[in-house]
Amino acid sequence: MMSSAPLLAQEWDSGQAEVWNYVSSAWSEHSDAGTWAEELDPAGYGWNTDYPVPTSREQMAERTRVFGAEGKVLYYRLDPIKISVSGDTAIAYYYANIVETNHKGERETSVERCADTLIKRGGDWRFLGWLCETKSSGSDD
Repeated sequence: MMSSAPLLAQEWDSGQAEVWNYVSSAWSEHSDAGTWAEELDPAGYGWNTDYPVPTSREQMAERTRVFGAEGKVLYYRLDPIKISVSGDTAIAYYYANIVETNHKGERETSVERCADTLIKRGGDWRFLGWLCETKSSGSDD
């Protein structure tokens, strides 16, 4: 089961709602397929705790070609914190709770704190950059 519930959607303006709908749709379409590179702008980079440096679109796609999708997502929940939109640029802060089986078939649960930077190109939102870090149990670091 996958979910993303905009907790404060009633307080969002149309730009914020549009950004959150894009982020939620991207998670729905790409989290299990290992196709995140498709949503990353050619000038962008993604960064998470699995890699020591930001990763380009080409590097992400290459990693997926070599190793395949990282695992099977069984469930996720997205909890938005803040969204700011300024013209054709936006940033979305949120938590992602993910339950998945890893490449060994073992179940893993993680909570990630995410900050996505988005840019609108040709009328469509794209990820220009993101940082998702896995939080340790009980930590707010």
